[in-house]
Amino acid sequence: MHGEGVAIGMALAHRFSARMNLASPDDAIRVEAHLRQVGLPTRMADVPGGLPDAETLLGYIGQDKKVSRGALTFILTRGVGQAFIARDVPASEVLAFLSENLSG
Repeated sequence: MHGEGVAIGMALAHRFSARMNLASPDDAIRVEAHLRQVGLPTRMADVPGGLPDAETLLGYIGQDKKVSRGALTFILTRGVGQAFIARDVPASEVLAFLSENLSG
């Protein structure tokens, strides 16, 4: 469902922001705890039926409407309630993050 996908995306955005040293890991933990408390999924492993490998997912991300001239664009955070548009996010960082998060 769309809402479940949004919840997983929010958790991933906070986790990726922490990985990129843009926000505290504590913020990601807080967001994930809240989402779980209200019964929403927070991990890619929560997607029924599984997902393709990280390289294939990165290829799908590259087709997103927010990609401009091949530059990856994401909504990231500097903390809870502090979202911003991050342009030209390194594909290598996204691939490493996806690889780590696909395994649970």
